[in-house]
Amino acid sequence: MPQSRTLYIGMEVHTEAITIAYVAQEPHAAVVSLGALGTRQCDIDHFIRKRQAQSQHLVSVSEAGPCGYWRYRSLPQTGQVCWVMAPSLLPKKAGGRVTPTRRDAIKLAHLMRSGDLTPVHVPRVEDAAIRDLCRAREDALCVLKAATCRRKAFLLRQDIR
Repeated sequence: MPQSRTLYIGMEVHTEAITIAYVAQEPHAAVVSLGALGTRQCDIDHFIRKRQAQSQHLVSVSEAGPCGYWRYRSLPQTGQVCWVMAPSLLPKKAGGRVTPTRRDAIKLAHLMRSGDLTPVHVPRVEDAAIRDLCRAREDALCVLKAATCRRKAFLLRQDIR
């Protein structure tokens, strides 16, 4: 493949594997699906090094999900662009069915090249830590309230006042 100016990479991320597809900037370039890749940082670094031989400028895109934003934070350190998309903002056909991850990765790469995607804001590490702390506090308060209700109900059943 001749060297392209920009390579658009679509990543469909799951806990066990990342399905990857990429497409060159040229208008009639075919989307290439690479299949599954490991989720470790070294797997992604190896993939990025191989793709930099094809193009110096890489633009990655993935859907926001429960696997975290570590990929978004690590790729710019290598000089690459990474976007995170909200799944609800991706264009879908009416009545669309669940698609395999390979097709999702291809769709992400194709939509990124055409410019039809809008990234979402990714919170800084400090903001995410505060959010996690607030959520943990809320959960602890809910557990405490439920335990208090269970204790009171037990005491009432035993006729202890």
